[in-house]
Amino acid sequence: MKFLDVPQSGSIADRTHSHNRAGQYTRNRRAPVQPIGNGRRAEIRAAFGTASAAWSALTEAQRNSWTSFANDHPFTDALGQAIKLTGHQMFVAVYTTSVNAGLGAVTVPPADLAVLDISTTTVTVSVSSGITLSALGGDGTGRVLVALSPSMSPGRSFTSQFNQLGVAEDDDAAFNITTAVYAAEFGTPVTGQAVFIRLRAVNADGWYGPEAIFKGIWGT
Repeated sequence: MKFLDVPQSGSIADRTHSHNRAGQYTRNRRAPVQPIGNGRRAEIRAAFGTASAAWSALTEAQRNSWTSFANDHPFTDALGQAIKLTGHQMFVAVYTTSVNAGLGAVTVPPADLAVLDISTTTVTVSVSSGITLSALGGDGTGRVLVALSPSMSPGRSFTSQFNQLGVAEDDDAAFNITTAVYAAEFGTPVTGQAVFIRLRAVNADGWYGPEAIFKGIWGT
């Protein structure tokens, strides 16, 4: 967990305090358990590994261009602080996102930073026909990453639990994730329960925009 405090490092009882390029953070003093599995998690892990290997294969001039790009394009973290990634971190982020979106590997920094506005996407949720995205409005060169949450109480207004279940072409008039695909991941949905849909647009250069999260109620 990130927090704002005086710089400190070390462990006290079950808490470890440290810092990195993104700022101060604290965590439980234990080794995390993150099973790789054989689905989307394994694919993303593999993409990260491939990206790191690809970084080593770049020329010095290419690596310098990624470092320069990272310096010119800081990110804003959860605490509202502007942080600069290293060239390697930026390359891995863009490379992995591009591969995840099915756009292929990248070697040069994005030239185009324009990303589709997905905030006006129409989302339809139906137990019989699944989850459908309409009016994406792209030109077919980019993609939209589609992640879904488990079904939950309709009174919930937020969740952080998402699994990516699809990638839509950004000009798809009606991208659908069937109920069968959803049920295989989370179990059969029930009418009246809520589901959250997290979308992220990726352009042809692998550059990605902010997440857009929608809440739907399973209809018949």
